[in-house]
Amino acid sequence: MLDKKNFPVLRNNPRLIYLDSASTTLKPDLVIAAEAEFLTKNGANPHTDAFENALLASEMIESTRKTIANFIGVENVQEIVFTTGATMSINQITHGLKHLIQPGDEILVTDLEHAANLLPWIVLAKETGALIKTLSLNPQTMGIDLFKLKRSITDKTKIVTFAHATNTIGYLNDVGLISLEIKQINPNVIICVDAAQSIGHTEVKIDQWAIDFLAFSAHKIYGPFGIGVLWGKMKLLKQMPPLIYGGGMSSYIAEDYSGYELTAVPHKFEAGTPNLSAIQSFQKAVQWVSEIGMNKIQTYEQELKTYAIAQINKLNLAKKITFYNLNNHAPILTFNVNGWNAQDVANYLDVKHNIAVRTGEHCARLTGKMFAKNSIRASFGIYTTKSDIDLLLNALTKEDEFLDVFFT
Repeated sequence: MLDKKNFPVLRNNPRLIYLDSASTTLKPDLVIAAEAEFLTKNGANPHTDAFENALLASEMIESTRKTIANFIGVENVQEIVFTTGATMSINQITHGLKHLIQPGDEILVTDLEHAANLLPWIVLAKETGALIKTLSLNPQTMGIDLFKLKRSITDKTKIVTFAHATNTIGYLNDVGLISLEIKQINPNVIICVDAAQSIGHTEVKIDQWAIDFLAFSAHKIYGPFGIGVLWGKMKLLKQMPPLIYGGGMSSYIAEDYSGYELTAVPHKFEAGTPNLSAIQSFQKAVQWVSEIGMNKIQTYEQELKTYAIAQINKLNLAKKITFYNLNNHAPILTFNVNGWNAQDVANYLDVKHNIAVRTGEHCARLTGKMFAKNSIRASFGIYTTKSDIDLLLNALTKEDEFLDVFFT
């Protein structure tokens, strides 16, 4: 879709076939330039109007907040909270909701959740006496089973949390339909969506969903590391205590240290010096993706997946390779070569063919309940080409070379 030359990592490593975009997306020149621009042309700390660059830094933060709000369909810009990433966003949510949870309340998750959207809820349950229960998955799609969902929601259900798209097989849950079903059964349920894997591949439209929280990271949408977003309904955000305390988030501290008052949302959640260069770069990434068009990106990546499936069938690879997600259009291939260790295959792909894939549990340890505990994941981005897919699949046909890497 886009020339690889627009991405410095690929330009500087012309032989690299990068198929690990589900882990992190590569950054285009203009996103990197935006980060460098702040460091070289501004460099000031915000939250004061004492001098121009500081004022400009503050304006840039709020401008980025507005850009992101528009991008994900949020009307109230102040509901956008900057964090270090999706992991911190979800930890802030669980910390902030602790006072609302009672012993016996139920928190519903799925077995395909990334650790970032599982461990914080387990901790919350242990601290409050709540119960963790699992949502049933459709055995064909591995998405949330809508029929069984209706039986899972009860008057004890307090929170439902799930990924918009899973990082192991990429199935895209219908958030609009799922959230509506939940709210119709129990309107008091708090719904949290992990959009880390979907944000760079499909539209996220909060104004069309009946959810309460959403989390994602910039580096999953061709943006910088170390910055992310927590969106929440203002009513809930106002009730939530911050996870981190420090400068810039208090409006009053008693002289005798007996008390304090916090600033309003979102700033009460943004203690300390912001990651300013990353915020500016984040804005550029979102603007750039918006200009390309998320629908175009999704269509292109679906075409890549369709092409990959056709080539798998043409090469008759399903006889010796177990693929776990050929029944969806997600830009992910998750598989194992029968009889071979996943890490050995990945090492072969790297050393012999300069193909970068991810192996292991993919931070989703419970997926072993449904398929192999360790698997190989090849994931696409807007710089991925059909040629990249050909190189991967052709390399997988050469089993006789798999062990060469260990003896040369």
